[in-house]
Amino acid sequence: MINVFRGRQHIWNQLKINQNIGYHRPAFQPGVMRKAMARLDKYVQKAKELKMANALIISPSDIYFDIRAILKCRWGCEDFFNQTIKCNTRDTSVQERIEMIQAYRNILLVHSHDARELSKAVLEIERTAFSDGHYFSFAIRFCRLCKSCAVDLGKSCPTPNKVRPCDQSFGIDVYKTARRQGLPCSVLQNEEDIQNRYGFVLIE
Repeated sequence: MINVFRGRQHIWNQLKINQNIGYHRPAFQPGVMRKAMARLDKYVQKAKELKMANALIISPSDIYFDIRAILKCRWGCEDFFNQTIKCNTRDTSVQERIEMIQAYRNILLVHSHDARELSKAVLEIERTAFSDGHYFSFAIRFCRLCKSCAVDLGKSCPTPNKVRPCDQSFGIDVYKTARRQGLPCSVLQNEEDIQNRYGFVLIE
């Protein structure tokens, strides 16, 4: 069961987190699952080849959603205030975005100490998975592709097709999701602290 903060019951209940809406989940089959995990290990290895600190396959039930993540997204991020391409939700509702994640069975959680390298890596893994036949593969990661962001300078994005949505816009509690997988994730206290950045690749 996916964990959800229910402080605003009359709004958050509309998300229907625990319902399988609009897609079919096949029955659990241990033998099939083992073969699938062996096949998906390719993407874990791909992440390591791309110098990521760690990567592992998780399921939607391992992702923790919290409406407070959306609170931080909308009032704690200047990009949302400016309505830049980096945080545009493309007229989708919170419920729709969560259902998008729930429609997948296997998701790659990627850990890095470098925000820009992570943004590049999840796109590369998405492209690899697509080429392997996972035509719905899709990365979720706040865009840090360019050293100097043209959008932040008031210009047009040179690669809008590479911009992927931010995890907070999906209501993902990245801290709790990472920690429950035994991965480090804490608030930085100073500039010398090691950064722990996370991205997701929805595979199949």
